[in-house]
Amino acid sequence: MPKARFENIYRDLKVKILDGTYAYQTFLPTETELTASYACSRNTLRRALSMLSDETYLQPIHGKGVRVIWQKQSHEILGSLEGLESFHEYAERNGLIPFTEVKQFDAITCTAALAERTGFLVGDQLIRIVRVRGLNGVARQVDHDYLLSSAVQGLTEKDAARSIFSYLENTLGMRILTSKRQITVELASDEDSSYLDLGPYNSVAVTESNSFNSEGIMFEFTQSRSHPMTFCYNVISKREAKQV
Repeated sequence: MPKARFENIYRDLKVKILDGTYAYQTFLPTETELTASYACSRNTLRRALSMLSDETYLQPIHGKGVRVIWQKQSHEILGSLEGLESFHEYAERNGLIPFTEVKQFDAITCTAALAERTGFLVGDQLIRIVRVRGLNGVARQVDHDYLLSSAVQGLTEKDAARSIFSYLENTLGMRILTSKRQITVELASDEDSSYLDLGPYNSVAVTESNSFNSEGIMFEFTQSRSHPMTFCYNVISKREAKQV
């Protein structure tokens, strides 16, 4: 079956879990019922179910079926540390309207200090971008992006205001594969305070990411400085079976 087939089934089942069609702790219809409903093979269905199980939406129970274990969180806006998604994808998943303002877009040469901070090599030609990202008209995040010029050829300020990932994947055909992240909390800088309405908060959540494409090339280093009100993320943890 084409890859798109099981991905479509995955997305449809995920929507039905999120909207409560398949509620928390209930069992999905049987495999026979689902394959008939989607007019697909068992292997295609199982690939979709496996993806949802890996993301902890479902849990197969031997001899009983597949149980829904996803439960709506109390926090209104939720990210995920397991997957790689753009700010626009994150906003869409949470039913919010994103906006981006590009505050800085220029070409620079990587210095020794910047190389130590980002992982790029001294002398690398980079594009430096500062963007304010918002949700439903409210600024919630400041991104400092450094991109390897040779890997993002043709990227413009207009592309940065839309979605850098979209440009790389849809225009350049890049496959974005992995990202290493470090998350800390820092006192808010003057820049943070000028861009974000922090209210009673004096700190921001800081995520630093090194992103790699399918060729193993680090094409991006990003520091995202997020408002505490919207910094809430899920992470999936699994305990390995222990031998008795």
